[in-house]
Parts: sequence; C-alpha cells; structure tokens
Amino acid sequence: MDVRYLATPAEEIEYMKTSAASFIWKFDPAVDDHTEHPVMGAFDNGKLVAGAEILPFKANYCGNFINAVVASGICSKPELRRMGGVREIFNKLEEIAAEKDWTIGLLFPFSISYYEKFGYANLGRMFAIKVPFANMTHIPRCTDVTLYSDEHFEELSELHSKCAVHENLMTLHNDKQFFCEKPLENSDYTYFHRDKNGVADGYVRFTVSRPEKLTVNDLYCLTPEALYALIGFLRNYDGIVKNLVVLSQYPGSPFACMADRITDAVYDYNGGAAGRIYNLEKLLKINSYPQEYGHFRLLSRDTMPCNSGIFEVEYQNGSACVTRKNSGDYDIALTTPAAARLMLAGEGHNAYSASFIDGTEINGDAKAFFNAFPRRATRFIESF
Repeated sequence: MDVRYLATPAEEIEYMKTSAASFIWKFDPAVDDHTEHPVMGAFDNGKLVAGAEILPFKANYCGNFINAVVASGICSKPELRRMGGVREIFNKLEEIAAEKDWTIGLLFPFSISYYEKFGYANLGRMFAIKVPFANMTHIPRCTDVTLYSDEHFEELSELHSKCAVHENLMTLHNDKQFFCEKPLENSDYTYFHRDKNGVADGYVRFTVSRPEKLTVNDLYCLTPEALYALIGFLRNYDGIVKNLVVLSQYPGSPFACMADRITDAVYDYNGGAAGRIYNLEKLLKINSYPQEYGHFRLLSRDTMPCNSGIFEVEYQNGSACVTRKNSGDYDIALTTPAAARLMLAGEGHNAYSASFIDGTEINGDAKAFFNAFPRRATRFIESF
C-alpha cells in the first residue's frame, strides 16, 4: 500500500467524499472541492483507501515548546475498512517522525482502544461546566475589558504563549485564525483584560444562544484577578441568557476551581485528547525534574526502534542525564500507550495507581520515576 500526501485536486475531492461517507455529512461538490490542511492518504493500486489531515503544532511540555503532529479527520471508506489503510498511515508517521522532529503525536479519538493499537493513550477527560448566572452574584460585575480586533493580534498571541507555559500540551496561537476579528458578522466575540500596568493578562472567546446559554470556547488567564474580571464581564449578559457554559475544562483548571464554589454547577463530560510519544529520549531529557536526587531505569516496550530499550535516568536540580541501553535491569516497564498515559497526561500516579493501567509493570523501586512525573496541569483542546 502506498502512503503519501495528496498531490492533486482530484485526490483532495476523493478524500472529502471519503470523509463524508465515513462521518456521515452531506457532500456538496460546489463547496467541498478542496482540503483545508495537508492530507496523508493510503492508496491501494492508486485507489484512496483512507486519509488523515496532518497538522504541525508547537506544544508546551514543561516550559519547552516541542514539535507535535496532530492527526485529524482520520477516515476510510466504509466498504474499504479493515484493509489496513489507517494503520499504514500511522506506520508512515512513525517512519518520518525523526525527520520531522516530532516529539509527540496528538488526536481526538472516537475509540481509545482503537488508537491504543497505534500507541496512543487517553490524556485526560475534559468537561463542559454549566453554571446558572443567577448563582454568580458573589462575583463582581466588570466592564474593564477590550473587544478584540485585528490590531490586538500580537498582544493576544503573546498572552496566549504566556498562558501556555503553565499547562502541558497547550499549543501556540500564533496565527490570526485563532481569533475572530469580525465579531458582529460572525457572532463570535473575543474580549480581553489588562492588568494595572496595561498588560493583557486574560481573554475570553464566546458565542451567545438566547435565551439558554453563553458558551465560552476559550478562557485563558494569567492571574485570579483576570479570571474574576472576565467572568464578571460575562455576567453582564445575564439579562438575556440563563446559563454560562465553559467548554474544555479539567479538574483543577482555573475556572473549575471557581465553579466548585457555585451552587448547581453541572459537569458534562465532553471527551479529551489522546497522545503518543514519538521521541522518548528527548521527552525524558526536557522533562522538569525534582531538585532532590533520583534514579530510575525505564524499559520501553515501544514498537519504534528509536524508543525501545532501557532508558536510565539520573536527575537532580531540575535536570537529568539520560542513557539508553539495549538491555539490563529495570524498575518499571511500559508499553507505548502506558508511557504516554504516565508521562503526558499529568495525572500524577504512584506505583499503586499505575499498576491498574494496562501495559505497566513495576519491577523494583519505581518511586523516582513517579516523582519525576507528578500531577501537572495538562490541556490539549484545539479544534479543526
């Protein structure tokens, strides 16, 4: 099977038809005649079997913005499923990962167990949090905000980068597509707040559906003051809508901490991302380690040759020395999905809780490993 990027307009149209048949949406030849992003296709005798949009991102990991590849719109024709087309695409991603300098891969799975076959694991569950405006009277109203326009792009892009450093897997918003510059035309509003020194410290992007809800798609804040100011501003809509809904929150996120104190807050599970490690040695080297000395030996059971073997890690004062060996004793052994779960998800496991994760084997005193991967704020929520 030949796996490559689509090369012609006809191939792009064929991918759009495949997507329509796979995801059951109405194909319109007048509109759906091209793809928005590069698409990698699997071909059998010149016939498209499966395809996936391949998008590069810069994602934060412990304060380092690493190269990440995102696979989206993964589909195959219903009559050509189980021919191995999707598997061949993921095999190709593994093959070119080093060339592209991808450290991790990310996607939004329809099935966790399905994508585990390609090394991907669940990286946390996201929630939409709904709170009645009527129960938010303890939050002071605020009008100290500015409506975003094109002239504010650099300011908000810089603000987003500052926020991204505090949450693993957050990506840079360094393209104007991430901000709506025509709010009235699109009913898509972005407002931001500045601190006492005039520096942007938080922004919110939302839509309004009268009379039921105001839906927040993006909410990023550097300080509690910025969060309270932005939520206080949104309270000014309480005369036309009943509820505030904030999407893509995780336990312990800034707004979740606020919502925990609001009566009748409702948490609605709305999925989450899955991830894979494509360069384990690099991830181990850029991880943020404790100040105290630690030493562990990780046996990686990854199917990628560059990721397999024993990785011996000695750390102190926040950094580590990483040595790779073909064989030897080990303290913990991990399959590819288990490694992604324990090292990317930020759940902060210990030996007991990790023992319940499929693909994890504790073979010695692995305390130093778990100390090296504590609970961390983690969020990947890009939409395509």
